[in-house]
Parts: sequence; structure tokens; C-alpha cells
Amino acid sequence: MTRPAVDDELTRLGRHAERYRLFKPVVAKLRTFVGSRPRLEARLRPPALRLAVSLRPSFRIFYIATRQATRSVAGWAAWPGNVWAFGRAWFSFNRLGVGGRPVGRQIVMLVIADIRFDPRVEREARVLAAGGFQVHVIWTDPQWNGSSCTAVDWEERITFEALPMSAARFSEQFPGFLGRDMLKAAQAHEPFAFHAHDLNTALIALTAARQSGAHVVCDFHEWYSENVTWSPLRGVYRSHSRARRAAYRWLERLCFQHASDLVTVCQSIADEMSQTLGDGSRKVAVIRNIPDRTLVASRPYPSLKQQFGIPSDRFTLLWQGGIGPSRMIEPVIEALAHAPQCTFVIRGPEIETYGPGYARLAARVGASDRLILAPAVPSKDVVSAARGADAGIWTLPNLCKNFTYALPNKIFEYLSSGLPVLVAHYPEARRLVDTHRVGLIFDPYDPRSIAAAINRLAGDMALRNQCAANTSTALANMDAAVEWEKLAALYDCLPRTPESSAPEVDESAGRPVCL
Repeated sequence: MTRPAVDDELTRLGRHAERYRLFKPVVAKLRTFVGSRPRLEARLRPPALRLAVSLRPSFRIFYIATRQATRSVAGWAAWPGNVWAFGRAWFSFNRLGVGGRPVGRQIVMLVIADIRFDPRVEREARVLAAGGFQVHVIWTDPQWNGSSCTAVDWEERITFEALPMSAARFSEQFPGFLGRDMLKAAQAHEPFAFHAHDLNTALIALTAARQSGAHVVCDFHEWYSENVTWSPLRGVYRSHSRARRAAYRWLERLCFQHASDLVTVCQSIADEMSQTLGDGSRKVAVIRNIPDRTLVASRPYPSLKQQFGIPSDRFTLLWQGGIGPSRMIEPVIEALAHAPQCTFVIRGPEIETYGPGYARLAARVGASDRLILAPAVPSKDVVSAARGADAGIWTLPNLCKNFTYALPNKIFEYLSSGLPVLVAHYPEARRLVDTHRVGLIFDPYDPRSIAAAINRLAGDMALRNQCAANTSTALANMDAAVEWEKLAALYDCLPRTPESSAPEVDESAGRPVCL
């Protein structure tokens, strides 16, 4: 092995060891001691490497297994207290019911995510603030250290309340939606409405709203009951267990029964949710993830090729957004073996975690010099940072309806950057590409199919220019301003009650009774 490879193996084993509090100070002291003695380090390095290579897989499995067991035990241990906290709040005698006394102009958003990299949360907060609402975002901050948190500044009418990541642990423990810490934070407010971003905050919003009388809007970024579960030990996604799927389906039906309004990201999910979770009479509003092209980036960006020193005549394909096992990026890298004129740029959060695996795969197919790995940029910068590529690509595995019905941020962000798109042949993405003629489709499991799409776009300049020109027409037809204003209009249409009076409430439906 080369010296960088040796360092890579030792560093990885050290990182696994440092995840345990007991081992972390020992590993740190050992590194300091050996690092200050070059001769000792030279003697210890070969046996240390052999030890690292032999121990790392076992240590990884041991770490994952103990972590999963700890989470499971902690989840079940917290279950009685969580159930009691939510049950007491849900059935309290002084409850007003969802929508029983909606007053004021404040909207409290609940988010289990890093909002710096969640463009949907930011866009919705901005459009509601522009519509005259005061938006307060309660979120879990991965950089919260007990005394300070990440500084986020979207605009004057948007405020933030950061919680430590420990407040998000409930989302990793069955059933995944009993967040007591976030419930306490939500109960401190009496807003006009709670906006639940995804199903994992929906019960929190409904419970807090039943006490305060606020409205609840459930925003389904994902269709949880039709999603998949990650198996850390096997390293694959698998279908939900019966218990998990039943729990998600129960909460989704509860949202349909009690929430003031429901929102999701595309028409296919909206239609099927309406039929599956209700009787088809209650509709789900659709607000697609179309970026605001008037949003000013935090800094100017040169063209993508200039950012990474790519020759101007080299066809450059961009993946920008979430990465990892569920994203199906590996077949795209394998396709580089059949598309020699293509350079592939992957830009996204956690690139330091998943990037080495992508780099090893590129080396195996002989394309290591045509793969570029880059860290994520802030959500407001993604459109500007993507300009200058030749095309953007999106794909997902065919594992569940939540994936096959997806119509994600990144497709619209590519279009806003003026890029033709290459997309997996799923219904919503295919409909957009075929309707507006802005790109090509491919089989997400076949590297040769992906390569054929890349080669066709790379070799046919007229097609590429036509697709790029059609992006402006497509975005004009889809008008981002009109799309996001639908959310402000939805809130403006919710019933409002003067503070001096509160209507009777139909508890079975969770809505005010108009007398």
C-alpha cells in the first residue's frame, strides 16, 4: 500500500475508535505520543497497518451493532415517558382542538434537518414572511454545542430556535415521531399555525395545536409509509417492517383526519395519498420544489468548469444534492467507463463520508481522473454554483413509491441553472422531461443506458443547445413565484378567530364548527 492508503486505513480505524467515549482519549494520547517520536512511528506503522486492515471491518460491525442496540434500548426505555407526555397533552381537559383558536400572524415551523441545506424549508419560510407572517423555525442543529449554535439569517421576519441533535434522536428510534423535547419547545408557542415539515414532526404539531387551538399544515417532503429503511449492518435499503409501516400509516391517517391542510411535492404522491389514506374527497395541495431564480447567492461563482479547472471542451455532468447509498450514484460512475468524453462532478453534503467510496469505484472503472468530488454549497447558492456544467443528472433506486414518484429539488435547480437534465425513467421526472423537452431519460440500473444518454447529449450539440434553450420556457410555464405563492394563499384561506372568542370544536374532525 502507498503511504496515503496507509494513513487512510489508520485514520478510519481511529475514527471508529473515537466514536466511543472510553476509547477517544486513549486514541488521542497514543497518536500524540507516537507522532512525536518519528523512529518509533516508523517501526510501528507496518504492524499498525496490518492491525488496522484486519480490525476495521470487525470494529465497524461491532460499532454499528452496539450503536443500533443502544438506540433500540434507549428508544424502548423512553417509550413509556414519551407516550405519557403525548397522551397527556393530546387528551388534556383544556384542549381547544386543531384550528380551535387560530390567532395572530405567527407560523411555527418544526424541522428535523439541517436547514442550511434544506431549500424547501427556506423557500417556504421566505414566501410566508413575504406574505406578512412572522415565521419561527424550531430545528435540530448538528453544530449545537450547548452554548452556541449555527447562525442562520434568512430575513427579518424569520426567527430561529435551535435544539441540540439529542432532540432529534427520537426520529431514529421506533416509531420515529415521539419527540418530547421538540414538543416542549412547540408548546411554548401559541401561533396561528404549526407547519410540520415531514411526518416525523406531524404528531408534535398536532399535539401542540390541540392545546393552543392553532392550525396545522402537514408538509410531506417524503411519503413515509411508502419509503424504505436503511439496514446499517447489511449496508442496503430494505422494505419497512410491518410494525414501522403500520405506525407510519396510522400517523398519516391521523394527519388526514385532524390537520387543517396537507401539502406534498408532486401530483402522483398527492393523488395516491388521497386515495390510500382517505376516501379521495380530501385533496392534498401540491407545491413543487421550483427554486426562486431571483434569489441572490451568498457570493459570485465562476462557471463550474472554471471552479474545478475542467477544459471548456470537456462534457461536464453534475450531480448536486444529497449523496449516499440511496442515491444510486454508483451506476453513473460505472457509466463513465462507456462515456470517455465525460467528466462527472459530485457536489453534496457528507462528501467526506461517501466520497472515498465513489473515488475507489471510479478507479476500478478507469475513470479516477474524470471524477471530481466537492463539498456542498448553501441552498441559496446551488443555482449559481451549477452554471457552466453541460448537464445535470438525477436518479434513485426503484425500491418504493416514494422514490419512483419523486420530483426533487435538484431537477428544478438544474433547469434554473440553464442545464439540460438526464433523469431516471420514473413517471414524474419523465413527464417533466417529455413535456418540456429539456433532456433525456435512462434506466437507472444500467450503466450502458446511462452512458448512452450521456454520449448522445455530449455528441449532439444541437440537441444540447435546444434542451438548454427549453429550460427557460419550461420554468416560465412553471413560474416559481406562482408555485410558492400557493403556500401563502393556503394559509390566507385558513379560518381565523379573534383572540376574544373561540368557537366550539368538533373533536372528531379537529376543525371549528361554524355556528
